[in-house]
Amino acid sequence: MAKVEIDSLTKRYGSIVATDDVSLDIEDGSLTVLVGPSGCGKTTTLRSVAGLESPTEGTISFDGVDITDRPPQERDISMVFQDLALYPHMTGQENVAFPLRAEKGYSEPEIEEAVQEAAEVTDCDGFIDKKITELSGGQQQRVALARALVRRPEVFLMDEPFSDLDELLKRQLRAEVVQLQQEFAVTMIHVTHDQEEAMTMGDDLVVMNRGNVVQFGNPDEVFSRPRTLFVAMFIGSPQINRFDCDLSWDGDTAILDSGELVFELSGEAARPLRKATETRLAVCVRPQRLSWAETEPEDRLSIPVTVNVTEKIGTEDIVRCTTPRGHDVTAEVNSGTLSEGMDGYLIFDPANIHLFDGIDEEAERLN
Repeated sequence: MAKVEIDSLTKRYGSIVATDDVSLDIEDGSLTVLVGPSGCGKTTTLRSVAGLESPTEGTISFDGVDITDRPPQERDISMVFQDLALYPHMTGQENVAFPLRAEKGYSEPEIEEAVQEAAEVTDCDGFIDKKITELSGGQQQRVALARALVRRPEVFLMDEPFSDLDELLKRQLRAEVVQLQQEFAVTMIHVTHDQEEAMTMGDDLVVMNRGNVVQFGNPDEVFSRPRTLFVAMFIGSPQINRFDCDLSWDGDTAILDSGELVFELSGEAARPLRKATETRLAVCVRPQRLSWAETEPEDRLSIPVTVNVTEKIGTEDIVRCTTPRGHDVTAEVNSGTLSEGMDGYLIFDPANIHLFDGIDEEAERLN
């Protein structure tokens, strides 16, 4: 296995900058997920590690060895593509064996043993002898995983391999991939645009936007302390609630006025706002931090709302509400608590507010 070091990686296509001075240290044996919207640079970063793209600037190293200029076949990697890239005229067994036969350093008994082992750990041994065209999408996915694992690579790369699967199968395979990664202790880099997938799979999360790394940390850290407004809005389901407010002061009390709602913060809760360089700030609170009250509380922050839609998700409901002037607010509450048409207040603690220095997506966290 290998530690992957990406240093100042920049990739340009003419005037288009796909990655802009990206630097990452990916630990040996970790599962690191690159996540972000389409065009953010995550796939270009992955393809650069694979040797499928040549960096315009910067270097890539495995365990301290510079492999920037090595062709893909001279890097000890395996990759699972979004379209799987299986050979349709071959059987599953032939597809899995192909990387070993291409290296020409293995005997047939060694190839058969390696293929059988890879098929067993990916649970595709029951259909490995069938043609690829005879297999379902999930079965093809398992064959692709077996083919990638058969060489026991130093670095295992995955480029949105679950995007075309149904939700149930997607969840099953995600869990199995995590289990395989832990069992083999392989360094894995996984690219996805699905932030739920990123949160559930990764030891570390790399959030990218416009060719840049905007936050690198474990999923809990990224969720609980988003570094920028973009990260706060992108990570988390349902999406975080946002209010753009004008900041003013009444003595030591900070007044955040959205034009409809007014939040007053004092003491420790107001302290971070002293660092603000802007007078119009984004105030955010996650749906999971909101609770319901029929009357306006005196000792907690609150938002007057009317319930519009409730979406049941097992023991919880996603409740979509509007304020008197039509601002959308989402809460996650115990199932059956609320129903459409109810009027009341969504309440929250000041400690659960996320404050950002400005209202553009690059605005940095204050608290």
